Amino acid sequence: MFVYMSKKIAIPKQSNVTCISWNHASGYIAVGGEDGMLKVLKLESAGGGGNLSMNLSLEGHTGQLAVATWNEVFQKLTTSDEHGVIIVWMLYKGSWYEEMINNRNKSTVTSMAWGSDGQKICIAYEDGAVIVGSVDGSRVWGKDIKGPGLRAVQWSPDNSLLLFALSNGELHLYDEQGNFTMPVAKNGVTGSMDIVSMDWYSGRGPANRPVLLISYKNGILLLMRSCTEEDSVVVETNMTIIDCHWNHNGTVLAAAGYTQDQANAVQFFSAYGEHIRTLRVPAGSMRALCWERRSLRLAIAIDSFIYFANVKPDHKYAFYGNTLAYVSSNETVTFFDTITHQSWINHIPDVIDMCGVDEYCVIATSNMLIISNQQGIQCDAKSISIPVAYVTINSKAIAVAASKESFLIWRFSTPSRPLIAGINEQLYHADGLPVTGDGGFLDDAICCITCSDSHLLIGRHSGTILLFSLVNFKKITSININTKPYKLGLNSNSSKFFVIDQGGSLYMLDTDMANNVSVGQAVRRDAWAARWAADGARALAVAEKARLYVVRDAEPEEPLQMQGYLCKFKELEITMALLDNITDKCTPQHIVRVEVKSLRDTRQLIEKVGLKEAENFIKDNPHPQLWLLLAEAALKNFESESALETAEAAFVRRNDYAGIRFVARVNALHSNALKKAEICAYFKDFDAAEKIYLDEDRRDLAIALRKRLGHWFRVVELLKLSVNASEAQVKQAYTHIGDYYLDRQNWTGAIEYYTMSNNNEGLKKCYMALEDNESLSKLMAGSPRLQKDGLAKQMYMDEKSDVSNQMPSIQAITQLKESGKTMQAAAMAFQLANIEASKRASPSRIKKLYILAGHLYTQCSVEGARGREAARSYRAGGAQHWLRLAAARARGPARPDAALRAAARLAAAAAQLHRAQLLQVWCTVASIAIQARAFDLCSQAFIKLEALDPEVFENLAIEIFTRCKPKDAKGTKVECPQCNISMPDWAGACPGCGAEAAACAVSARRLPARAWRCAHCAARAAPHELVLRHACPVCHAPRP
Repeated sequence: MFVYMSKKIAIPKQSNVTCISWNHASGYIAVGGEDGMLKVLKLESAGGGGNLSMNLSLEGHTGQLAVATWNEVFQKLTTSDEHGVIIVWMLYKGSWYEEMINNRNKSTVTSMAWGSDGQKICIAYEDGAVIVGSVDGSRVWGKDIKGPGLRAVQWSPDNSLLLFALSNGELHLYDEQGNFTMPVAKNGVTGSMDIVSMDWYSGRGPANRPVLLISYKNGILLLMRSCTEEDSVVVETNMTIIDCHWNHNGTVLAAAGYTQDQANAVQFFSAYGEHIRTLRVPAGSMRALCWERRSLRLAIAIDSFIYFANVKPDHKYAFYGNTLAYVSSNETVTFFDTITHQSWINHIPDVIDMCGVDEYCVIATSNMLIISNQQGIQCDAKSISIPVAYVTINSKAIAVAASKESFLIWRFSTPSRPLIAGINEQLYHADGLPVTGDGGFLDDAICCITCSDSHLLIGRHSGTILLFSLVNFKKITSININTKPYKLGLNSNSSKFFVIDQGGSLYMLDTDMANNVSVGQAVRRDAWAARWAADGARALAVAEKARLYVVRDAEPEEPLQMQGYLCKFKELEITMALLDNITDKCTPQHIVRVEVKSLRDTRQLIEKVGLKEAENFIKDNPHPQLWLLLAEAALKNFESESALETAEAAFVRRNDYAGIRFVARVNALHSNALKKAEICAYFKDFDAAEKIYLDEDRRDLAIALRKRLGHWFRVVELLKLSVNASEAQVKQAYTHIGDYYLDRQNWTGAIEYYTMSNNNEGLKKCYMALEDNESLSKLMAGSPRLQKDGLAKQMYMDEKSDVSNQMPSIQAITQLKESGKTMQAAAMAFQLANIEASKRASPSRIKKLYILAGHLYTQCSVEGARGREAARSYRAGGAQHWLRLAAARARGPARPDAALRAAARLAAAAAQLHRAQLLQVWCTVASIAIQARAFDLCSQAFIKLEALDPEVFENLAIEIFTRCKPKDAKGTKVECPQCNISMPDWAGACPGCGAEAAACAVSARRLPARAWRCAHCAARAAPHELVLRHACPVCHAPRP
């Protein structure tokens, strides 16, 4: 929590303010002072700098105002002065009128309290008299409490009890009818002390949280859960207390007073008595304070002024990916997608802290750590035994949870990072030593933590900041800033970190600093939050009071208006969430995005000056986002001189290969209209691009555009208008529309379009889903599959007969083997396999010939299967196996990830295949990669294809990579066991060290170190894939 002074209001005629009360329901502020001064004020806006929208003086009192309290249910104001005059005020048509007046003429009122339901008011007089009245003005009961007199009164949350504070410090409890119930024990407080104020929180909260606040003039605060509690929390404020109150939800209390050196201060404590912050306020006679409705402001009465302090509470929230997760109530967490504007609400009670990065966030509760994805789905969880106060997380699936005395490092599992066998958690003391069974309490407690992928920062109360390495978990250094740190943050490459101390001073330090060096001067003052840029190590966004600064190398830019809580700083844009304004549910209006100065200046230069001047400015202030802005502006003005050259240069500067190829493609077009259509499509204005194509009589390009976008309904409309449309194109469109309905389980719509496209496979799926066995049987009865199988068998026999007449041939191999010439038979088999490969025959047939050669070499060699010729034959057969498997999965109904695994293995084995098969190999790899959106693998395949046939594949590559960047879609990642580099789980080899991972010959999945291995061809397979197999899946040798 951060608090700072924001506004001051002077009372006319220098009348000293004696009491102040803020109406939480309507926002009115009642201000009472000397000589009967009573005002009702109201600020315009929620911000502390708002002007007064109401400033009314209420006439009726003649003496100094002593008490002012609101009935928030019925919107009535009750005031009392030093002469004992009590007036109830009501608002009518914008003016306040006296509704009731009471003057007992015997004693002054020391305290008044309305019940939480607004039905009754209890008035306590200095001489011990008590009057309870109803909201309509009638007297319910009265009583004289014998003793030294009364100082304060409070209703219980359920309005069934009344608690009175006597002048000698005693506490007496009465029921709602005025019958004495019991004295309240002041556990931990001894002696007779003056009670200044009491506040009994009437809202909902955890059962173990104190709700009753009793403040003593000598600086002691007594926090109790109930009047019968034996163990109360006693807080020593070390100042003379003047006033004290709970905030709106009972989590923070503010105590106003003055220290021994007569300095005014407001101290803030948690509900459990832990000191949070101290606010220094101007000197003078401080009389009272009160909270605003949502505790975002605090009003303090000093002399004839009212000072307002803005409060920035520590909201429990996390921003990761495009999701904002925040605690929406005591028992729920809301996950809001800032792109799709969808919300998911999870029941997670007693959230203590949360933190997010990339795709996951960690949520800490009183006894659990929960890992959730961007939709709020729980991915992992762990029970904890330490009282967690802070959590942090990095993108390497490491979460750190810290209590005051220790911290836990936990390697969690996600769908993309399965749990690795071994120790996945370790508990450490605050100083970094592992916790043993006899660990004790440390005085220097932890107060904040943060981490990056490689480093961990631990801040402690003494001002010591410990820096650890998360790679091998060793202490790197310790730095002492001589003040308690409040927040920490590491930049994108872990070279720098910031520290915000309790006073709001911000320091920027290097992680390679030696021990005990000077931290230097503070970069900013009054800072309460900061966030490093995710795509740069130098820029830091700093929230300072109500302003937002962007600091580069300790130099701030012009300030912006701070509108919320920092969420993300990326691509020169700062994303903030207006968490203070969320009352019911999050909406797009609660997410604010602000551009930094360099981005705004570049945009203005492009709009008002020109591309050349903007390019010179970007050269002096380089950033990929600025180059993209320049490139897009140049594309929009492509008709101007050298605009496309400027766009190409900008794409080169930001290493955007797809952008470079797109500009080249646009340059190759001779028509400005077609160039404009391509650029419209680039900016996703597809309707405009289609209109241009149609105006230029290029319906074929419009159809191709809609096909790439998957707009098949529009494709059908365009095909119907085209005179050159073929039946195959129409059937293709109908098939895709059928798939569209099938994905949405609209079986009737899918059957209609599958029927029009004669797609029996799609019809079969629909009939099976509908359990329409009659239609399914008719479909199967009319299927020509049996005839096709018979024809294929006959063609295979004919092919076998033709081959047997050739030399070398299977018959010749058989004759050589039967005559005992096994080595010659093996060589002929290998030769025949090469001939078949040169003819681009079936990979299955070629594989069998290579395997045959391997078996024959094994029989005639002393070394057996380990012989050089046998190993060469088996390697060639294994490569044909991957080609057969990949081709089958490319054509069949296999899932994209299964086909992608086979394609990656085929690409790795391409060197073992015949040159004549390379075109088929890389076409298969490219086709699978496009379907699975693995455009990095697709780019590698097209590089090979362009080298084989540039005229055919160059234009196709341009068309693909102008639309899609050569990057693989997000999927399951694994770490290389050799170099720990993250890579896709389907990859055949590590992109970093080149180490190849063993793959299952059946499924192409990665295998652990221990897996089944064929004794002949060295093929490997997962044990569960061999349950129904009695032979090797590659060489078909019998399994032992």
